[in-house]
Amino acid sequence: MRLPKFEYFEPRDLKEAVSILQNEPSAKILAGGTDLLVNMKHRVECPPTIVNIKGIDDLDHIKQDNGAVRIGALTHLKRLYMTPMILDKLSGLAEAAAAVGSYHHQAMGTLAGNICQQNRCRFFNQSRWWRSSRPNCFKAGGEICHVVNKKESCYSSYCGDVAPTLLVLNAKIVLTGPKGLREIPIEDLFSGDGKTPLNLNSGEILTEIIIPAQAMDAVTSYTKFANRESIDFPIVGTAYWVSIEHKEYRVAYTAGDRKPLRGHQVEIFLNGKDLNGETINEASDLAAKDAKPVKTSVYSPAYKRRLMGLLLKEAASKSMRRATS
Repeated sequence: MRLPKFEYFEPRDLKEAVSILQNEPSAKILAGGTDLLVNMKHRVECPPTIVNIKGIDDLDHIKQDNGAVRIGALTHLKRLYMTPMILDKLSGLAEAAAAVGSYHHQAMGTLAGNICQQNRCRFFNQSRWWRSSRPNCFKAGGEICHVVNKKESCYSSYCGDVAPTLLVLNAKIVLTGPKGLREIPIEDLFSGDGKTPLNLNSGEILTEIIIPAQAMDAVTSYTKFANRESIDFPIVGTAYWVSIEHKEYRVAYTAGDRKPLRGHQVEIFLNGKDLNGETINEASDLAAKDAKPVKTSVYSPAYKRRLMGLLLKEAASKSMRRATS
């Protein structure tokens, strides 16, 4: 499959990249390209302008600054699970990076690209020939969401592996735009709108991810269920963070809603408690209540809700083993 025609830019620095994005509001950023280029070949995304930021310096790094970990937007996923400090202190982030697609996706894909990927749906992520059998869905330029049969709405699911782990780490992101730098919690990046999943101002680029020092005083894990062990996006993915000393717990999910979600009801229930089998069983029953899964894939919402509870049990068991080893 060939790419559609587009205008192409390779900015030398962030200032030039921001300027191009301001002047070309329909432009798309190219980093690893593992999501964007596939969508372009299927003609579900046909941006008139592509801005390749891979040549910009200082966007590929992993470093510590006053205890916090700062990771550049262009850092490849493979590098995350090959870095000893990430493996030791942020094992859940390493697991999430290693869970993305195949080895080739991990070697080419970037951290920011995985965070900012498009939402997915069985009516959207198809070839142009497949989609020609019915009117386009709302996300692909039509009027109706075929999943829920509603006009001018999109219920596509966010399916990134890395974002839920960053949510439980209370990570922040740095956005560079026309007005300079803006630092926000990663949770605020996601809009919950399936058609426009990201809250970005005109000309803004995600340039860095910051993980606070306190996040490393605990144990993290990421567990996902997919059709195959590699290549596939998660049917459901669960990130889990636990501080045994402070009896504090954090949970987040992917592929269960239009954005990655914190499991606030589970956290409220678990915080302050000692973990045991009974407690985890009760928490798993609450797991699905923070999400509103719909049938964006071949799997039913009821099946996804059940998976959310089962994966929470698995993640909790894995984290406890790490905490006591």
